[in-house]
Amino acid sequence: MKKLYLFLVMGAVAWGCGDKDRFMVSSIQTTPILDSKLKVLIKDNTLQHVQLDSTVGIRGFSDKNYFSTADLFVNFSNSDVAIPKTRLTPYNYSRSFVAFASGTSAAPVINYSLDYGKTWASAAPKTYSPVISTAGYYSTELVSTAFIDSNNIMLVYQQKSNSDADSRQYYKFNIATTAATRVTYFDDALQPLNIQFLNNKTGWVLLYKNSAYSTFISKTTDTGKTWSQPVAIANRVINGLQVGTKGNIAAIEDAGNVYISPDSGVTWKKPSADLKLTHAFMVNKSVIYGVTAESLVKSTDTGVTWNTVSDNFYEYLNMKKLHFQDEQNGIMYGDQKLYVTADGGVTWKVLLFPYPYMLAD
Repeated sequence: MKKLYLFLVMGAVAWGCGDKDRFMVSSIQTTPILDSKLKVLIKDNTLQHVQLDSTVGIRGFSDKNYFSTADLFVNFSNSDVAIPKTRLTPYNYSRSFVAFASGTSAAPVINYSLDYGKTWASAAPKTYSPVISTAGYYSTELVSTAFIDSNNIMLVYQQKSNSDADSRQYYKFNIATTAATRVTYFDDALQPLNIQFLNNKTGWVLLYKNSAYSTFISKTTDTGKTWSQPVAIANRVINGLQVGTKGNIAAIEDAGNVYISPDSGVTWKKPSADLKLTHAFMVNKSVIYGVTAESLVKSTDTGVTWNTVSDNFYEYLNMKKLHFQDEQNGIMYGDQKLYVTADGGVTWKVLLFPYPYMLAD
């Protein structure tokens, strides 16, 4: 009786979220909503990064495994991965590359994948040229790691000074030779927050200046040797950075706004009203999707105005990230949940969800 009641409740919840076919619920409520084989991707797992490669192709990785499907999980493959649980720097994604640092700033280990998170390797810098001097600084922190190309990762250090001038150091780390070579440094009051490379020459860095209460952006076209004069984005702390292929950039505030530049960071479009976005994804120069705690919103004018696409509280609760292949086809996910849309977010289909029968032993 308890089992029947459980499935009736699950069926009722899923039915209330949308069309039953879209949510894979049959008219017989005791039929499981998702294929039980998907338990390996759900139980004791947290989704870290997932992307939509086509209208039906998805790949990604979680705390425990890498997975891919060419038909929305009707069939799928997966393999175990071993990734350090504690991260010194956030995940950095660029093309098929993923990188982050674990360990300590004094003895970091650079963890990286060249195939979307399917296989992982690690390397520790053995030499620094020149050696990072800590004299006159009360802290030296590795704050960001960013892939330049398949052989090199940029390491960005922030040093806090006992005097007025802090320092940020940019080192190019070769994963084959394990040598870290400094490409440039700045002694100023700007703190690096995030760095992203479009290719092996061009990249951007977000910088925060405490005295101005503002986040700035600077660009390099020579692999970090020289950087453009920082341009102010907004009087906010902005940590998120997405780089498009045609000079469009999204700067995304934690639980806040998204700012768009259509011209490689020279000028910025700002929202006409404050938002509280969990995450945002820039499809192209004009179209951006954002997710809040209770709705999906969309801008078609470079992030200036936003309209609600759908607002089903059940669907958007605890959603962490978005990824769109184009304006119609996208996914959103968080923790153990993954949904897909084929109509620009008006309706969603459940692909992964921690239903009780998926979490049971």
